[in-house]
Amino acid sequence: MFYQLVQRSFVSPRLSKFRCAATATVFLNPSSCGNFTTGVSITYIYLPFGVTYNETGALTAAGVANAQVAMVSLLFILMAIVFGFAVYRKGVKMSIASVIGVIGIIACLFIGLNFYPIQLSTNAWMWIVGLYIMVASVAPVWILLQPRDYLSSFLLYAMLALAALAVFMGNPSMETLPVLNKAGNTTPVFPVLFTTIACGAISGFHSLVGSGTTSKQLDKETHAKPIAYGGMLIECALAIMTLIAVAHAFSFNGTDLAFKGATQIFGGGIASMIDPSRGTVYSVLYTLLVLTYSTFCMTSLDTATRMGRFMFQELWLDGTKGETPENVTGYKKVLANPYVATLITVILGIGLGMNGYAKIWALFGSANQLLAALALLAIAAWLANIGKKSFMCWVPMFFMLAVTIFSLGINTKTQFAAIAAGGADWGPWVQAILGILLIVLAIVLAIEGVQTIFFKKKKASK
Repeated sequence: MFYQLVQRSFVSPRLSKFRCAATATVFLNPSSCGNFTTGVSITYIYLPFGVTYNETGALTAAGVANAQVAMVSLLFILMAIVFGFAVYRKGVKMSIASVIGVIGIIACLFIGLNFYPIQLSTNAWMWIVGLYIMVASVAPVWILLQPRDYLSSFLLYAMLALAALAVFMGNPSMETLPVLNKAGNTTPVFPVLFTTIACGAISGFHSLVGSGTTSKQLDKETHAKPIAYGGMLIECALAIMTLIAVAHAFSFNGTDLAFKGATQIFGGGIASMIDPSRGTVYSVLYTLLVLTYSTFCMTSLDTATRMGRFMFQELWLDGTKGETPENVTGYKKVLANPYVATLITVILGIGLGMNGYAKIWALFGSANQLLAALALLAIAAWLANIGKKSFMCWVPMFFMLAVTIFSLGINTKTQFAAIAAGGADWGPWVQAILGILLIVLAIVLAIEGVQTIFFKKKKASK
C-alpha cells in the first residue's frame, strides 16, 4: 500500500497540504474571530516569493529566504516538465526516473540556496503566478500536473520525517496554543476546529477534485481506496504535525514575534525545534519546508483554477440538451471556451487576491464544509435510490451540516457586532449577508436530505 501511495496517489489527487499550515495564523491570533478558515488562495503562493529590503537597499533575512524559495520552485517546475516528458514520451522506467528526480530535487535546493537572482515584489509574483496557473490549468496533465505531483510526494515525505524528528528533538508543549489557553480566549474549539482544518476526508474541495480530476486519472477502480483513503491518513498526520509546529512557534512569538504569517509559522516552527539557535541548519530546513509549502500551494492552485474553469463552462451549457463547448453556438461558444473560461477565472482570482480577499476569506471553511455535506447527500441519495445502505454517508453529512450552521452563526454574529460598533467597511456586510444565505442553504439541504434518504426509502418499502 505504501508503494501505491508513492507511485500513484500523488500523481492524481490534490491533497492541499498547505491548508493545514494556514491554520497557524488562526490559532496565533484568536482575536480575529472571522479568520477560522483555510483554503486555496493565490495569496499563499506569492507571499513566500516576494522579497523585502532594509533601509540600505539590501535584502532582509526574510527576503533572502523568499528569493531562495522562489528560485527553487521555478527550478522544480522545469524539472517536473522534463520528468514528465522522459516518462510519458521517452519511456524511461519509473524507478530510474524517480532516482534521477530525487537527485534533481537535491540539486534544485543546492542551486536555489546559493543562486537566487530573481528578486521580485509580491505584486509581481501575483501576476507571474496568475500566468503560470492559466497555462498549467489548461495543459494536458502529463506535461506538468502528474509529474510535479509525483515528485512533490518525495518533498512531502521528507517534510513529515523532519516534522517527526522535530517533535522528538524539541519536545514542544501544546499549552501555548491560544485556542487551548483559556485566559482571554473567546474562540470555541467546537465547531471552529472542523471548519478551520477544512480538508481531509470530509472536504468540499476534495469532493470536486475527486470527481473532476482524480477519478479521471485512475488506472483501475481498485486504486481509488489506497489513493483516497491513504492520502487522507497522511493528511491527518500532517495536520497534527502542523498544530504542534504552531504551538512551538507561538512560544517564540510570545517574546520576540519571530514568526509572522502562515509560512514563517509553519516552516519556522518545525525548523526551530531542530535548531533552536536559528543558525545554518535552521536556514536550510526552513527553505526546504517553505518549498514544500509553496509546492503544494502550486498544485492546489492550478487544480482549483482547472475546477473553476470547468464550473464556469458548465454555467453556460445545458446538459439535458447534450450541449458541449464544441457544439454550442453564439455567446455560449465564447464563454464555454476553455481558454476564455480560464482567463476569466484567473483574472477574477488575481483581482480578489489583490483587493481584499481576506475580507470574505472567513467564509471559506464553512462554505467548503457545506459543499462536503452536499456531496455526501448526493452519494447517500444515490445509494438509497439503488437500494444500498447509506448510513456511512448521512451520519457525517448531518454532522457537517451542524458544524457548518454553528460556525456560520458564530461568524455572522461577529460580523454584526463589528457593524454595530461602527466604522465597518464592506467586508463585514458581505460576510454577514453571505453567512445568512449559507445558513438558510444548510437548513434547506438538511430538510432535503431527510426527505430524500428517509421518506423515499419508506415509500419504496411499501
